[in-house]
Amino acid sequence: MKLKALWSMFALGVVLSVSQPALSAGNDVSDGHRYFIRYCASCHGLDGLGDGPVAKSLSTPPTSLRKLSDKYGIPLPAHRIAELIDGRDTPRAHGTHEMPVWGERLYELGQGERGEYGIGEVIGKIIAYLNTIQDRRMAVR
Repeated sequence: MKLKALWSMFALGVVLSVSQPALSAGNDVSDGHRYFIRYCASCHGLDGLGDGPVAKSLSTPPTSLRKLSDKYGIPLPAHRIAELIDGRDTPRAHGTHEMPVWGERLYELGQGERGEYGIGEVIGKIIAYLNTIQDRRMAVR
């Protein structure tokens, strides 16, 4: 009887440890969507097509974020996409500096309370969301 109870507890522990990353990933996507709406949608649009309300006033049209996988594959390379978002690769990625350097902006907006880790966490969640909106019909890799 004790052995059966021990195995049941072990099985429950395994289930909880396996389901926790799945729940966390779901939360990352949900949080990422919220951050995307707050920080990105004004230029890139609610659906990530590059058609946000500010897009028409920009000299360089915002990228359709739904097609990132055409260039980078699936899943999106988080480190590379983070460099584009946080500003480390702004000149090459955008040609102009119309896209805010989000690493600095997120710090100013209070996301930097936990330093670079806090900013990286926000950007990571945005990338988790971006992975879910890719037009997979064209993705090659």
